[in-house]
Amino acid sequence: MTCEGYKTRLTWGSSDTASSAGGGIVLKPVRPPRQKSKSLRDSRTRPVAESVDEEVVNLPDFSSIPSPDDLDLLCLQFEAFSEGLPDEEVSQRLMDSFTTIGWQTITGRAGHDTMFKSDILPLCQDSICLKHACLAYQASLDIDTSHMTPLYMQSALSNYLNDLENPSMLCQDVTLATGVLLCSINSLYIWSPLLKGLHGVLQARDLLNDPQRPPVANHLLEAVGLLDIPFFTLNRITPSLEIWKSYVQPHKHSGIEQISGIPYSLMNLLANMDSTTIEQDLLQWPGELGDEFAQIHLWEAFRLAGILHSRCLADHDQDQTTSSRVNISTEILRMKVFASIQAIIGIGTFNFRLSLARAILYPLFVAGILAENAQEQQLTRVAFQYIMQKGQEGIEQIIMDIVAKVWKNGKGGSEASKLMIATEATAELNAEIHLY
Repeated sequence: MTCEGYKTRLTWGSSDTASSAGGGIVLKPVRPPRQKSKSLRDSRTRPVAESVDEEVVNLPDFSSIPSPDDLDLLCLQFEAFSEGLPDEEVSQRLMDSFTTIGWQTITGRAGHDTMFKSDILPLCQDSICLKHACLAYQASLDIDTSHMTPLYMQSALSNYLNDLENPSMLCQDVTLATGVLLCSINSLYIWSPLLKGLHGVLQARDLLNDPQRPPVANHLLEAVGLLDIPFFTLNRITPSLEIWKSYVQPHKHSGIEQISGIPYSLMNLLANMDSTTIEQDLLQWPGELGDEFAQIHLWEAFRLAGILHSRCLADHDQDQTTSSRVNISTEILRMKVFASIQAIIGIGTFNFRLSLARAILYPLFVAGILAENAQEQQLTRVAFQYIMQKGQEGIEQIIMDIVAKVWKNGKGGSEASKLMIATEATAELNAEIHLY
């Protein structure tokens, strides 16, 4: 694949240097050299533990390319797919599904219509780039259409890189929206280098430090900030730009964030999961008023999963004798997470709130990799089955396979070692997987 428009003005430079008013985005390579890893493969039909030695789709071996640029790496992932785009009838059918149901899997968790539906979806009418990003996302949701995802991704990414070079496009919300959606397509590929371009667009528009940001631009900045929180991504290969900490957290302390459906006050804590006081901070979180019980259960699942996750991270760096852990066992925390997830399922939330079904993925994954007995592992499998309803399994089946690999290879190991097994399994797929 040739990413047109990427060959001239998209240059590397200091991350602290905002783009000039008449120029394209200036980026900086942030990815350290990677170890040799295996080609991307489709493991939807078999567990990761049993398929890591079988290649189904042969993509370039990134480690064999001398110092590839981050965005070059994004392009290389789609070189193997040379088919033309699906016909208009197929595209229209996917678009109809996205505008009615698909968009709800990435936003709307706060319990009401969001700016994505009212302000961003209409932009597809005049932007082939955003439209193809939407089609790629919708195709990724169903195993029967997932083979079309890289075809639409190829077109969307090429057009998006052209837009980054076009000064007139940098000031338009559609460019931000396209970049956000390209990062949100939870398929097996590397996506975090795109955050650098999004950060550059925000800089070019002087949105980062503007207290009077237009509502849609503010919504998109928060979306970029959420994607940039590193703890929600398996095998994140680029360092966090700390967009949430720097530009959202200082100004948002109450209310519910639209995309994640999580209160700002809780998300601010989760964005600092590597803090030495995070367990106490999460335990002392006072909560927030919600519109329905399912929201309360979801927030509780995230809060407790955050404590479990912080223990996985702390295990890497400090001895348990110096840890700031509180006196609550990991087993109790796990069961509380499962109880919250089971409550959401029991309420019947999935029958009318598809967005909440996807929302439980993060706490389910964290509790799942730490599950130590047959009962907890069965609870994990059942919850994943609810997410993968009607055969639209997408990435969730792969995540379940990764969890099963942790059960097989991490039995008796520390919390940190189990998270590491999951991370390494994702790295073997040449992928970054976000979990919210």
